[in-house]
Parts: sequence; structure tokens; C-alpha cells
Amino acid sequence: MPSLETSPLPLADSLDQVYTQAALSHEGERWNEVFEEFKREYGVAVDKVARAPGRVNIIGEHIDYCGFSVLPAAIERDVLVAFSTASPSSSSKDIPSPSEKGKTVFVLRNSSSKFSPTSFEVDLTGDGTDLALPQEHHWSSYFIAGTKGILGHLYRKPRQSDFTPPERVLVLVNGTVPEGSGLSSSSAMTTASAISVLEIVGRREGDDGISRRDVTNVAIESERLVGVNSGGMDQSASVFSRPMHLLHIEFIPTLEARAIPLPQTNPPFSFVIANTLVTSNKKVTAKYHYNLRVVECRLGALLLAKFLGLHYTHETRPFPSYKTLLDAYFKNRGPTHGPIRSNSQRPEKLVPDGATVPALPSSRLPPKTASGTHELKTMLGLIGQALGGPGMEDGMTWEQVAERLEVDPKVLEKSVTDREVEPKDGRFKLWTRARHVFTEALRVYEFKDLLCDTAATSQRASPSDIEDGHTTPILETSASDSLPDLQTAPVDPYSTSSLAVPKHADPSSYLLEQMGKLMNESMESCQKDYECSCPELDELVSIARENGALGSRVTGAGWGGATVSLVREPDVPRFIDALKSDYYNKRFPKLSEQELSDAVLATKPEHGALLFQNSD
Repeated sequence: MPSLETSPLPLADSLDQVYTQAALSHEGERWNEVFEEFKREYGVAVDKVARAPGRVNIIGEHIDYCGFSVLPAAIERDVLVAFSTASPSSSSKDIPSPSEKGKTVFVLRNSSSKFSPTSFEVDLTGDGTDLALPQEHHWSSYFIAGTKGILGHLYRKPRQSDFTPPERVLVLVNGTVPEGSGLSSSSAMTTASAISVLEIVGRREGDDGISRRDVTNVAIESERLVGVNSGGMDQSASVFSRPMHLLHIEFIPTLEARAIPLPQTNPPFSFVIANTLVTSNKKVTAKYHYNLRVVECRLGALLLAKFLGLHYTHETRPFPSYKTLLDAYFKNRGPTHGPIRSNSQRPEKLVPDGATVPALPSSRLPPKTASGTHELKTMLGLIGQALGGPGMEDGMTWEQVAERLEVDPKVLEKSVTDREVEPKDGRFKLWTRARHVFTEALRVYEFKDLLCDTAATSQRASPSDIEDGHTTPILETSASDSLPDLQTAPVDPYSTSSLAVPKHADPSSYLLEQMGKLMNESMESCQKDYECSCPELDELVSIARENGALGSRVTGAGWGGATVSLVREPDVPRFIDALKSDYYNKRFPKLSEQELSDAVLATKPEHGALLFQNSD
């Protein structure tokens, strides 16, 4: 069986292969409405639907583009691209024809009236270079970018089957991921668009098909065409996720995704997503926020590389990330992974100030994730020395950074800014940004270890649950056998750890409290060090914690968007009522009940992206 990354996108023919049981009823109604609208619009039936979900990042904010792993999950909210290559009925209006033989016209319609109809023309046998994105920002930009990205990728991989391009592709887009909410509506749109084009050209599977990893990379590059420096978390979560699991995504040396089962607790828990209703449009604000942080991390990495004596410069491509530098620095310095060292000594324990403390003799090596935490703590001490440390919170100018790197400021600026950026007061806050990156990467390891230790403890209690050295899902879903099973995180054979619950403490309560603690620490770092919060996010988080959230933090890029809170399931109704009364009713008193329901919702991890075959 192929791995999660190398398997093709799954094909479903029933909605119980798309959603968990709790979502089937209302999602079934929605899909019926989409099919009926498509028939009214074009006079023909939907052939297939490309579906890509939004995502909620549980922990690991703004570190994917620095190369560090993250822990997101797909949500029920998604983007549907319903399409058909059939000829429209004669009664259909404003359906253009190709300007020349061999070209294909994509006719784009959106279920939301605020997105105007449009169309574009492309040679589906080419590499997509004939496609140009609209000069003004338009919702179709994401679809065109997905098309351009997938064609460019496929052109480099020779076709092994015949293909006759259709004259037209009729498209209807329906999305439930709120725009600018921090739940990655843009990535869901780009991913679903790329999947639809992949199917239209007949390359989803087979000898000349491409894998889910390829689709993810195409979606990442496609969103960059729209002007956003995406790190890859959003697209990976949309493509690889599975129900009742978090997705541990690693980006270096290659993209790898492992499903981490969420534990059963008593009582159960939910993640509650609350939208601030403050829109964070990456395309519009990126130069002040998202893209600026990318540049700050690039500059910080260059200074760190110079400090560590590593051979990376402003001319290095791809740009060295913090994770690249960590791996390079510890390649010949860090512990050797394996069951037991020849001298029966545990590797020396690394601490934040860079010093070492001898460890106990005759002990096993820590698992890979544990050694990673030691390395991260060591790097925290080193970045303080490399980037100035405390006292450098106000940041550095282009000239100051360039002087340290011994390069002309104009050359440096041109080299590291492939997108426009505007730092406040002309200063880049390299030290505080780096401190967030490394402490957040550490929190991801700790959160993941909490879940894996809980699974390992459960398996030791029930040996029959261990299969082939892999953790098994806590909750099985109703997906059919036609959908490939996804990999879950392996149990480390050398780990003797388990969830260290204090004496007399309830295991479920302790686990949830520790998860919440890490989420709260993440939020504090986002507020103070990465400055990606805003007053509305701060207010929602405060209200959430006052009303029973064990942990609450920004999810997504920030500067608006949404929060995610960890809440015990019995408390969810009261918790949501408190958010409505203390935040939404005060700030947005004219919201309808439907708008309120869209703004705040309880969710659990859902299926990732797939293609749906309409059999009606």
C-alpha cells in the first residue's frame, strides 16, 4: 500500500466517505442545493466535485515557512468545485466558446452573489504559461493559479495516455470557509481548483498520475503566484488530514505527514473555532504582516548562519530556513539516534544557554522528538547571541543587518524580498520573531509527545491494539475500503515514556490541562513576540478562558481571523453562548442567527481533500 504522501487523491462516491456521521445531514442538504444550482445554471448535471477543506491549526503558528513541523487538522468547512465538461444547454446564458481549436474555456460561477461570474481560456496540453492572473485581485485568481500550477507540474512529467481537451469546463464553486477567517479559505480554493484540473486532464491516478504530495506542492506554489508566501501547512492539512487525528507535518528534508490520533477522554473534548469577523486578507495586508514576517525570518536565518559559521549567504537558493540551519549545525554535533550507545551513556543534555549537563549513565537514548527538543533549547541560546537577544526588541534596519552580513543594503534587500514589505519604522524585529519560532517549534514537539505518550500508555494497557508497531486510530470512520488507509505515527520502540500523570490527578483532566497550557503559551508568544494578534483576537481569547476554555489561541495567520479553544464537550453549549453574548452581541449586534452560527462552531478533525464522482 502506498504511503500517505505517495498515494493518489482518493475518489469517493458517497458522502459518508467525505464527512463524519455528525455532519452528514446538513452537508447532504448543501450538496443537493449545489447540484440543483449547477443544473439551473448550465442545464446539465454535475459530473464530479473536487472538495478541499479548510483547516484549523491547533499549534505551530508561523513556523511552517521556517521549516518546522506543525499540528493542524482539516475541518468540516470546505470549498467545493463542481464541474462538468458536457455541452451546456442552449438556454444557458453568457457561455463563451474557445477562440481557437485546441483551447478550453473555463466558465466560472460562484454560489455567493458577491463573487461575479467570469471565464478564462487555456491550452490544457501546455505548461500554463499562456495563463495570466487578473491584474486586480479577483476570486478567480485562486482558480487560475491552481490551473497554472498543475499544468506546469504535469508538463514536466510526460503523458502516457491520449487526451483530447474539452471545449469547455463548466464550474460552480461553493465555499463554507469564511474568507479572511484564518481557516485557510484561499488554500482550500487553490487546492480544490488544482484537483479539478488534475481530473479534467486525466492525471489524478495511473502511471502518469501524480501523488498527494505533488498536489500539495502544486497548491503551495500556486498560492505564491497570487502573492502570498505560503509555508505549506495550509495545503498539507487540506490534502492529508483524516478524521479524529491531528496531522504532524514535517517539511524538511521532504514533506512528510503523520496522523496522530486524538485520545479519548472522560468527558470528551471539542475544538471551538470563533471568528473575530475582522478580515485578514493576505493579498492586501501581506506587506505589513505575513510577507514581512517571512522576510524577518530570512534575515534572522542569514545572521544565525553567519554566527554559526555555516556556509549560507543571501545568494543561497532556496533561502536557508531556521530548521535547515539547526539540522546543519547539529549534523556532526548532536546525539546519534539508536537503541543504546556503545558506552551505555545517554547523550549530554543540552540546555538553552548552550551549556551541557552530563546525563545519567546506562540509560536509553531519547526518541528522535526528544532529542529535537534538546536541540531547539540549545538554539534558543544561540539565537540570542546571534541576533542580539534581550535589548534588541526594537529591531534592526536594513543597514544594520547588511553591515553584520558584510553586504550592500540594496543588494540584500533585492535578494531577500521577492514580495513588497513595509516594516514599521523601517526596523526588522529579528530577535523576537526568532524567539517565537523556536519556542513554538518546541511546543509542537511537546504537544505531539503528549498525544503519543497517551496513545502508548493506552496500548500498553491494551496490547491487542498494537498493530505492526503503529498506533491505531482511537475512532474508526465510515470511509469505504476504496479510500486508502492513512499512515499513523509510529510508536517509538525505544521509548519507555508514558503520560506522567501526577499522583491523585485524573488522567483525562491532566492531559487536557497540559494541552491547554501549551495552547495558551503559544498565544502569548503570538501576541508579544510575533505580534500577529489584534484587539479582537485578544478579547475573544480572554472571554474564552474566562468561560471554561482550557486553552485558547489564534489560529491561522492572525491579524484578525479566528481563535481555536479547547473545551470539554459538556461545556460547549454554555461556552458558545458566552462568546455570543460577550463578544458578538456587543461588537456585532445586527448579526443574524445564521451569521452567528457561521461565526462560532464546535468541530473535530475531518477528512482531507478528495474527488467525488456524481453517480446520479
